[in-house]
Amino acid sequence: MEKDMKNSKVIDKRSIKLEHVLKSDYIPFLYGRPEREKVIGNDDLINLEILLNTCNNTENFIEQI
Repeated sequence: MEKDMKNSKVIDKRSIKLEHVLKSDYIPFLYGRPEREKVIGNDDLINLEILLNTCNNTENFIEQI
């Protein structure tokens, strides 16, 4: 039967697939973001803002983080 499925012209248009739902890191649609492990402080935000304004491009910014 699997051979028949490979040769069929059926296109899977599902946006939510069972193999994705069963993963441990799956977040259901409109479920919200996961809980934060630690709080982002003002110092962290200031440091990120400084990096953002001093880096020439996004690749450089990502390397600095």
